[in-house]
Amino acid sequence: MKIYESFNEMLERVTTREKHLLSQVEELNKKETHLRHAIQREKTRGEQLRKILALTDIIFNIGSEQEIYNAAVNILHKLYPNAVIRLLCVSNRRTKMEVKAACGPTNINAERCCITPTECLAVKTGKSLVNPSRSQGIFCHRLTSYAEVRSHICIPLFSEGNIFGCLSLFAEQENSFFDAYKVEIINLFANLIGISIANTRLVNMAQKESFTDHLTGLPNRRYAFNVLQQELERAKRYGGVFSVALIDIDKFKVVNDTYGHDEGDRVLVLLADVARRCFRKSDVTARFGGEEFLIIMPETIVEASLQVINRFRATFNEATLSGMLKASNITVSAGIAQYPADGQDLATLLKTADSRLYKAKESGRNRAVWSNEQ
Repeated sequence: MKIYESFNEMLERVTTREKHLLSQVEELNKKETHLRHAIQREKTRGEQLRKILALTDIIFNIGSEQEIYNAAVNILHKLYPNAVIRLLCVSNRRTKMEVKAACGPTNINAERCCITPTECLAVKTGKSLVNPSRSQGIFCHRLTSYAEVRSHICIPLFSEGNIFGCLSLFAEQENSFFDAYKVEIINLFANLIGISIANTRLVNMAQKESFTDHLTGLPNRRYAFNVLQQELERAKRYGGVFSVALIDIDKFKVVNDTYGHDEGDRVLVLLADVARRCFRKSDVTARFGGEEFLIIMPETIVEASLQVINRFRATFNEATLSGMLKASNITVSAGIAQYPADGQDLATLLKTADSRLYKAKESGRNRAVWSNEQ
């Protein structure tokens, strides 16, 4: 009997230890499952970060703002395919928010969701707005009329300390992608967009300055040669024509000697202003050097360019008689040449235009010469 009781006690102890060990095993299995999920979650996050890092290299190698906007939206769409993504920028006059790029699986019209900068809380406050559901946070009032939109996030975009737009994402499910980690990723990505836009603007500004005459604001000689080379290649490829005109201010030295160089500068600025009004947007007016200007007129034969140049000469002369300057009744002379009739390379074409300009000066000034027979 005692032996039976001893065995029974041993069995109870073993059973108790077995239950305890089974409980520990179950707890370990739970921890293992939790760790596996955690490892998988971190692995997924690592893959996302690697994708973002790889794709952001693309953004930083893009020179166009619009291409950056398109690339940014496409990258986010790959990370969050169930979200509607919009990138909006403040207009130049700061009167509205313009959708620069958008994508997502919805019939919601992104344009209808546009608001003014004063209505956008992210732009007004400079802080990210995160709304996991309609009952949490301040929901964008432009989205409240869309019952299918149940979560929303809006991140302000900064460039050199100034807000220039916002990155907006919304979804049809609550808490669909707005956990702390994903919000951090989107914020980080918005910062990268701002940095890339700032870099692009600085590079474009530097390029523009290197191609711009600072006094008149017109393209300079360097820019003109680039355009001429492009126009020459286009005309050769498609069998087209184009004309160039070299324009020089008559007796400009007299203006400088009589009224001073400041007055001479005002004459140059006036000529640039008149040129902007007289020539087409497709034409290029460049300050070629000193008081000499080059006009590039694509798809224009020499007879048509003569009419344009004569109209410009008359308009400029009239402007100098309006009392805007101390000097008055200032005229210009011009020499015109056409590709390919007057030269099949840039050097010959410009040399022809220059010799005709010289001929216009020698024959009395205030005129345009467009052929060797004149």
